[in-house]
Amino acid sequence: MILKHIIRKPIDLLMQIENRFVRFLFVGVINTIVGYTLFVLCRWIGMERAVAVLVSTILAVTFNYHSTGKIVFENRGYNVIIQFFVVYGIMYVINLLELHYLALSGLYEWLIGIDTQNLNIVGKYSLQHDKVGDAIGQLIVVLPNAIMTFMLNKTFVFSQKHKQKANINAKL
Repeated sequence: MILKHIIRKPIDLLMQIENRFVRFLFVGVINTIVGYTLFVLCRWIGMERAVAVLVSTILAVTFNYHSTGKIVFENRGYNVIIQFFVVYGIMYVINLLELHYLALSGLYEWLIGIDTQNLNIVGKYSLQHDKVGDAIGQLIVVLPNAIMTFMLNKTFVFSQKHKQKANINAKL
């Protein structure tokens, strides 16, 4: 009961913000932290890049649907969950392509500038170059991807047309 109250208080404060995009930014920070943490953990435990992006995206999208839908777009139902997942499917492909081309670009080597192959952190876990590079790459693309995601959600998922359709279906 106490945990529910602790979680409910910030949600109530966010719901008082009238500007939807400002709410999206606040919720986006939380969603980004969740998604980014999941991605880094997946890479750290040894998942390949594509699998790590896929697993973290699926888990993050599930979390995001509830936070973005309820807090940003005031949608409490599941009537647009398929469209929401399609948007994130598109963003998954874009994200994967971004990381692939950033890895090929030589940017990571320039930014890191050290031999990360032989660094060890927390015992047996080594700080491998491709994992560090992907973590940096994800930081580079997170803001443009957030903006694209908001625009796609606003246009194709939580638009007025979808709200009106949900209201009509609810009345039937």
